[in-house]
Amino acid sequence: MNENPTIPLVEIPIGGKSGFIWNRLHEEREDICESLLKDFGPASDERKELLQSRLRKVDDALDRLMCSREVVQ
Repeated sequence: MNENPTIPLVEIPIGGKSGFIWNRLHEEREDICESLLKDFGPASDERKELLQSRLRKVDDALDRLMCSREVVQ
């Protein structure tokens, strides 16, 4: 069984510097996902790979931010 843990809203940083970083990364993630959902032709495989790579980096950064917040609390 594969569980997808949910993040309670109280754990999402919404203020201060970490809140700004969280919001900026989240906005960038949404932009990347929207771009990936657009119809890509065969000539855009390289762009799709670049977007997927960027998405992984943003997700990793969000994970690190959440982990660092858990350590601080």
